[in-house]
Amino acid sequence: MPQAPEIFKRSLDDIHLDGLPPRDDPGFEDAVLQSITLQYAAKGYTAAIVIQDGHVRGVAVPQEGVEPKQYILGLLEHRFLEDALPALEVMAEMTDDPEILYNYGVCLSEMGRVEESISPLQACVEAEPDYAHAHAALGFSYVKLGELDKAETTLRNAAEKLPDDLWVNRNLAGLLAKRGKHEEAKPFFERALAANPKDIGTLYGLALNLEELGPQNHEQAIGIYQRIIELEPNSPITTEAKKALSRLAQGTMKEKADGGLRMDAVMYMTGAFETFENMEQQELAKVVFEIAKLGESGLSINDPDKRYTLKSLDGDFSGLQLLSMMHVGLKQIDPSLDSQSGLDAEYDAAKRMAGK
Repeated sequence: MPQAPEIFKRSLDDIHLDGLPPRDDPGFEDAVLQSITLQYAAKGYTAAIVIQDGHVRGVAVPQEGVEPKQYILGLLEHRFLEDALPALEVMAEMTDDPEILYNYGVCLSEMGRVEESISPLQACVEAEPDYAHAHAALGFSYVKLGELDKAETTLRNAAEKLPDDLWVNRNLAGLLAKRGKHEEAKPFFERALAANPKDIGTLYGLALNLEELGPQNHEQAIGIYQRIIELEPNSPITTEAKKALSRLAQGTMKEKADGGLRMDAVMYMTGAFETFENMEQQELAKVVFEIAKLGESGLSINDPDKRYTLKSLDGDFSGLQLLSMMHVGLKQIDPSLDSQSGLDAEYDAAKRMAGK
């Protein structure tokens, strides 16, 4: 089995080896360097040792050992951040490898040392200006520090250099949306989606942004939320998309023409009173629960041609009909329950019409 490399940093004050001259001797550092190099050579290791700023830094690889960068990236892949960080620090001080600098900065940020993450990330983008993830990570570190102007400048500059990059455009769009610049955010969300049309994080951000741009964009937002549900039914983002669909449906219900009743909903509710009249409580709860589950994916309440079926009831139903039935069912189970459908006035009217 391949052995792990040794990656270390030690203070010269802590070096105690036989045959070394005194600490203040001009030849002390050279003697330390030679002694440690020979020790590793005797074990069959290939070692790179440097002495700088009062410290010995070294990377030593056994004959059958794992390459140092590969070893560190493996630690990061398995989320062993605390193990990877000291090795990243040493490697970042010994090399200007952009991948090492990037991962060092990200590791510091994820471990809560956000302020310290700025320097290696800046060094990374200076060493490799097209390193998109590094630009995005640097901007995100500024966001964490609350330095939103610096974050925006960093990401805008990156977007100019890398106009087609998913990460840069998505992070910039999210930041602009967070700062209330929704019109400016929209094209960057769209650029990110052009890079990956199935990225549900970007889709969700765009849908939220469209909501903020006003009711005229809500139909487009609804379509995007439904697309998220189709792409990844079990994602945590999908759960939020379902909540958003429900929220938008409720908003639509509340926007009634001239502030009057939706008589189609009143009539559906009147029919629901008849349907549920002789139903056992357990059976009623089953119907309500099934409608609620359908509603998680969004009901097309303004499209009477869109039909739905239930396992617990015969026939097919429109979205508004199901929402009306659920409202009545919930009130029959417990009058204090709120369906949040915005149909309370319609329910009261239907109740009077049904003589309830």
